[in-house]
Formats: sequence, C-alpha cells, structure tokens
Amino acid sequence: MAVTETVLGEGISFALSPEQQAVRELAREFAEKEIRPKAAAYDEHSTHPADIIEKAFEVGLMNVHIPEEYGGLGLPGFDGMLIGEELSWGCSGIAVSIICNTLGAGPLLVAGTDEQKRRWLTPLTEEPILCSFGLSEPDAGSDAARIKTTAVRTGDEYVLNGSKMFITNAGHAAWTVVFASTDRSQGTPRAVCLRRPDGRRRRHDRAAPRQDGPALDGHVRVRAQRRQDPGR
Repeated sequence: MAVTETVLGEGISFALSPEQQAVRELAREFAEKEIRPKAAAYDEHSTHPADIIEKAFEVGLMNVHIPEEYGGLGLPGFDGMLIGEELSWGCSGIAVSIICNTLGAGPLLVAGTDEQKRRWLTPLTEEPILCSFGLSEPDAGSDAARIKTTAVRTGDEYVLNGSKMFITNAGHAAWTVVFASTDRSQGTPRAVCLRRPDGRRRRHDRAAPRQDGPALDGHVRVRAQRRQDPGR
C-alpha cells in the first residue's frame, strides 16, 4: 500500500489510499479511547503500559512491519508512520513502547538469516511480547563508532562485555539486539547478538514499572548462530 499517486490535471495527488486511511483511523480511535485517558496517570506513577500494549496487539497495531512470510502484515514504513503519528497523539511515551518492536526487529530484517527471522520475528506476531534495541551506552548514544561493548568469539559462543543504557522496553523485552564490536581497531560495531534477558521467552510484567534501563551490564555469553559473522 503505497501513497496513492493519481494524476489530476497538471499535478499529482498524494492522498492516502482507502486502506491507509482505515489504518490511520484505527490508530486514532485507539489513541483516543485507550491511551489518552490513562497517559497522565501512567506517567505520574511510571507504570509500564502492559494492558495498552496487549490491546494494541489485539487490534493489529503492532508489528505491522514484519513480512507476511513471518506472520506479519508486511506494511511499508509509511503505513507504520501513520500508526506511530496517531498513537503519539495519545502519548508519545506509550506510543514508543508499542512501536519499538520495529526498531528491535530492524537488524534482523536487514541482515538476519531466514532461520533467525522465523525464530525471533514470528513469535512477535503470535503474542504481545516485546523486543528492544541495545545500542546506547554511558559514553555513546547515536554515535555507534564510540561504543565500548565487545563481543569476543570463544568456541561456539560470543562473550559480551559492556554496558547499555536508555534501552526502551529493556526491562520487559523477551529479547534484545545488542550491538558490540568484534574488533575495536575497526572503530565501528561489527556484530549484532541476540539474547533473552532470562534465557527464555517471556511476556512483559504488567506490575513492573516502565523501564528504559540497562540491557547489558557486565558480561554474558551467547551462542554464535550467524553464519556470516566476522569471527567465522
């Protein structure tokens, strides 16, 4: 569903398609009925919006970017933008928690194998679980070249050492994409490792507070699965 480009006389109309209008209206209605009435209280008490996330999943406003072959709708980025814009009208903080799976799943969509995509992406379409994107560190935000987290290959595992912070949904995610460097001399991260916080898939805790906290603190071992990794 791309933006409708209809030639009208001398110009081009960039009007939304009927499907895009329906998606936007659904997101707007959801924001008005489910997000705005609770946003102030959730913000005041630092409440993780687990109930709102579950409802967003039920009505189809989550994981719309995941391709159909992995259980998603396969909608383009523009359609996802329409959803994010309307949800943010309800509350930008809650909206980020709802749509952050788009960011967490991005590296897999770009560089993951088919097996990895089926293992990690498909569950996102089956139940309201979250993933997160572990890039930011105490000394490095968007400047990925400054990250200090390392991934050292030891046999069939990587040993991750470092700290991550300001990771959206980190305390509630079933898994996290952790950016690390396999060779500090290269200056940029060359490995993306996936891990579950507790070694298993889990749904986010309804009673836990909102957390954009550490996704990694210290060291952890993860099994190497990617066949195109630099340590091969």
